[in-house]
Amino acid sequence: MNKLETNKVSQRTNKSGLKYFLAALGPGFILASTTIGPGSIVSSTNAGANFGYTLFWWFIVMLIFRAVFSLAMNRYTVVTGKPLMVGIREKYGKGWAVLAGVFAFIGQCIYGISNFMGCGLGISMLFPSISVKVGGVIALVVCVILYFLKGLYHKIENVMKVLVAIMAIIFVVSVIGTVGIPYDGTVSHSLVGMPAGSMAIMLSLLGTTASLGTCAWGSSLAKEKGYTVEDIDHGGLRTDVIVGVVAIGVISVCCFFVGANLLPGKPIANGMDLVNALSGLLGSFIRPIFGIGFLAAAISSLMMAPKLGINLLLQALDKDSGMENKAENYISILMLIFGMIVALLYGGAPAQLMTLAQFGGVIN
Repeated sequence: MNKLETNKVSQRTNKSGLKYFLAALGPGFILASTTIGPGSIVSSTNAGANFGYTLFWWFIVMLIFRAVFSLAMNRYTVVTGKPLMVGIREKYGKGWAVLAGVFAFIGQCIYGISNFMGCGLGISMLFPSISVKVGGVIALVVCVILYFLKGLYHKIENVMKVLVAIMAIIFVVSVIGTVGIPYDGTVSHSLVGMPAGSMAIMLSLLGTTASLGTCAWGSSLAKEKGYTVEDIDHGGLRTDVIVGVVAIGVISVCCFFVGANLLPGKPIANGMDLVNALSGLLGSFIRPIFGIGFLAAAISSLMMAPKLGINLLLQALDKDSGMENKAENYISILMLIFGMIVALLYGGAPAQLMTLAQFGGVIN
């Protein structure tokens, strides 16, 4: 760490009580904003639309799974001073590390297609005169500019805290609006079950909501945050992980219940289908409000997902990495451009590619 980062760490660990815990938060919000993207919103909503409440237990399992592994990975990094991917390379050999890094890289390239279109949809919800494709290009340009800000980690940390809060509030409002819909018996309201045909969407959710590749990147963020053993002892590290996982859970479960309550038996293809259904129920005012939440989810994922993929690959290859690393930023931009080109050529995110990316996340 440089002198400025050392001073920030010292300022945080010298605080106590609520001030300390607020200062300790950071990586969990970045991971939450990266996890909750257009793909996870659609998958969570369709889990409810297709199977009612029966997969609710699966969300609990995934969130516990994620919390346990995130905490373990971050503690490893704090104690050893090495991000998890570096530990894998040193412990198990470069071959395994590179394999994991390549899966992460390819997966995030593919997710970029969905995130590009999601940003376009979000902007179109707010400004109907702007087409989805043009909106996606606008979001991409914004992300590229942000990559070159000085002190990028700390700026991103603050921005993602705001975006996650916006998402949580808006998705909670959305699910509250669907609570009064009469139950028509189309889907089950049992909270536990594994209905026929649900395995694919369960794996899809696992590949996004509880991706171990994302957790591994979290260990890199913990290093950039400057966590120390004192943060483990004081509970700051644990608090950050728990708050981040709870944020993911709140948003994902809200989408899940919106799907079960509002769209029983009517799965959606994209976020526009969801906002149209909400508008029909709650009124047209919900369109720009939901659009803000959807855009927050999409643009945060658009910006951070490429950095996740290339960060892990660079570490596997024993190369320098980090938020302000030039190679990481330049390759992230190329990944964004790849996603844009595929999305523009196909007019969206090809379903086969998205399925491949989500299963790739499980394999990784």
